[in-house]
Amino acid sequence: MKRRRIAIVASHVIQYQDPFFRLLAAEPDVDLTVLYLSDAGVRTYRDADMGTALKWDVELLSGYQHKFLRNLVHDSNRGWTRHINPGLVPALLREPYEMVIFMLGWGSVSALLGIFACWWTGIPFFLYGDSSFPPEETTLRSRIRARLLRMLFRGASGFMVSGALNADYYRHYGADPEHFFLLPWAVDNERFFEASRFAPDEREAMRAKLGVRPDQTLFVFSAKLVARKDPMTLLRAFEQLADRDRAAVLFLGDGVLHESLETFAREHDLSNIHFAGFVNQSELPKYYGMSDVFVLPSTYEPRGAVINEAMACGLPVIVTDRCGSIGDIVLDGENAFIYPAGDAEELAKSMERLIADPELRAAMARRSREIIGTWTFARGVEGVKAALAYVSRGAAK
Repeated sequence: MKRRRIAIVASHVIQYQDPFFRLLAAEPDVDLTVLYLSDAGVRTYRDADMGTALKWDVELLSGYQHKFLRNLVHDSNRGWTRHINPGLVPALLREPYEMVIFMLGWGSVSALLGIFACWWTGIPFFLYGDSSFPPEETTLRSRIRARLLRMLFRGASGFMVSGALNADYYRHYGADPEHFFLLPWAVDNERFFEASRFAPDEREAMRAKLGVRPDQTLFVFSAKLVARKDPMTLLRAFEQLADRDRAAVLFLGDGVLHESLETFAREHDLSNIHFAGFVNQSELPKYYGMSDVFVLPSTYEPRGAVINEAMACGLPVIVTDRCGSIGDIVLDGENAFIYPAGDAEELAKSMERLIADPELRAAMARRSREIIGTWTFARGVEGVKAALAYVSRGAAK
């Protein structure tokens, strides 16, 4: 059996992507190499948003070929200059790759260098990202950006689509849906499900240690405590609850808003607010498992892999209408409630419905597990192989 050579260009080592690379590399007809533009993720690094040093505590980098390319800039750089890897061009050109997937989008110097190298030499390349909600084209800068994106998308062989709104984003800029191949923005569902299970009385003991009573509905937030994630709206919604004593909120993560959130809770006499700080991957499922409802109040969330995590652990979710997971794994009225971003009153109404109706919570929790069970890395492998077949037919540019 002929093995097909694929290169995936990835920004850095991400705990969500690593299991997918292993699964794809295990295919007998796939010869995969992952080209990393940074080694962040496998070593301790400083997260600027959380203001802390961290290192993932789950298995990474095993089961697939990978190479780290020298990045000329510091990991803390952002925007277009966060990756400048001149070595990417020869790394792509000296091997006979049949297709290249840019799994970091297109918004960096290195991404554009690699894309241009593929276009110039005729190597089929596919774009993959989590972009959603195209911005309005009301300024000169936004119109120039939109025109450049349309030019870039015309040159791509195809698109690995991470979800429903991501597909809408590509279509908005002129991409042809016939060149779309599904690569779900997924997590290791089985790991989260298994690790969220409790021994007898373990869940109650964990909640009691935090100070959460058995009769309280525990809402969990898991993200950086930064403005875009809007944790303050969750506190404001909690303040509006008719019977706050029946609920509690748990913040997982850290960031620049930590102190202001604690100050708000103290000044507004909000008890039952808990801050756990950064929780690493091996411990995270238990925190979801001890909770009852997941809330992500982001003002803009391209995708939100934490939603996948919470659903795999069996939680109903409440998210804003600016969440990129809407329409595929976030289904309003089935496993989720969706409210307008920044609207604390509407968020409070959704919270009160779930506090008042344990049967509804249970039904939505079951639906979360059903939905996320279909949103898997295996479907991503199928999508990549479908893209390979498309390349083989000579249909790709």
